[in-house]
Amino acid sequence: MAMKWQALIVGAALAALSGAAPAGSYLRVVSWNTLHAGWNNHTNWDGYAAQAWERYGSSASSTNGVDVIFAQEVMYADAAAGIASALTARSGVAWDYRVTAAIGRSSYKERYAVFFRPDRVQLLSEYVWNDSDDRFAREPQIVKLRHVQTGADYTFINWHTVFGTTAERQAEIQHIADVFEAVQDGSGSDQDVILVGDHNRDATSAWWAGLEGLSPAVGHQVNEYTTINTSCAYASRYDHFWFQASYVSEYSASGRDYIADMCAFRTGVSDHAPIYLKLYSSSDTD
Repeated sequence: MAMKWQALIVGAALAALSGAAPAGSYLRVVSWNTLHAGWNNHTNWDGYAAQAWERYGSSASSTNGVDVIFAQEVMYADAAAGIASALTARSGVAWDYRVTAAIGRSSYKERYAVFFRPDRVQLLSEYVWNDSDDRFAREPQIVKLRHVQTGADYTFINWHTVFGTTAERQAEIQHIADVFEAVQDGSGSDQDVILVGDHNRDATSAWWAGLEGLSPAVGHQVNEYTTINTSCAYASRYDHFWFQASYVSEYSASGRDYIADMCAFRTGVSDHAPIYLKLYSSSDTD
C-alpha cells in the first residue's frame, strides 16, 4: 500500500512539473500589401480573408490558419473593419484589429492595419512612428505583441516604402536603420524586432547596408517575387522580413503564400502575394 501511495505521489509530482512548462507553439504571421483596400471597388473582404486564412504557406497542401496579419495600403478605416469581419466569418474564430490614421505627404494617403486573433495574440502597444524629420512619406506602424500560448514578445515595424523616385526610395531605405535601432533601444529587455512590409526594393540591394550593418547583424527572410503584373506573372521582389537572427531565435520558416489562381487574385484581390513567417517558442527568450 505504501509503495502504491509513493507511486501516486511521484506521478502527481511529475504531472505537475510537466504542466508547469508551457507547450511549444507556432505564431503564424503574414505581411501583405492589400492594393488600395476599400478604394475603387477593392472591397472583396472575403477574398482577402480566404487568401489569408486558407492559403497560408507555400503550397496548396500547407496547413491553413494564421494568427496575425500586417497590412499595407489599407485606404479607409472601414476597409480594415470589413476585412476583420470577414476573417471572423471565414475562420470561425474572433478577430480584432487596429488601423492607423491616413498617412501621407500629399492628398494621396494610406493606412496601416494589424489584424489579430485575441485567443492567440495579445496586443501590447500600437502607434505610428514619430517622423519629426519627415524622412518617410508613410512613417511606419510600430506594433508590440505577445504570443498568448507561450508569453513570447515581439515588436513589429510595419512599413510601406515610398515608390516615388529612385533617390526618394533609396533615402527612405537608408533611414529605416535608425527606426529599427530606436525601436529596439526603446523596447527595454525585449530585443525581438521584426521589420515587415512592402519595401519596393530587392533585399539584396546595397541600399540596405545601413540596416544590415547594425549589431547584431540584421538579415532578411523572403526575397521571392511577390508583385504581380497585369499579365498575371510575378514581377518584383519587394516584400520582406528583416530581423536579427541572434535575437529572433524563434524563427522557423518563411516564404510566399500560395495563390490558387493568379489572374483571379490579381484582378479581384491584390497585386502582391502575401508573405508568411512562422515563429516557434515555448517561452519568452528575452
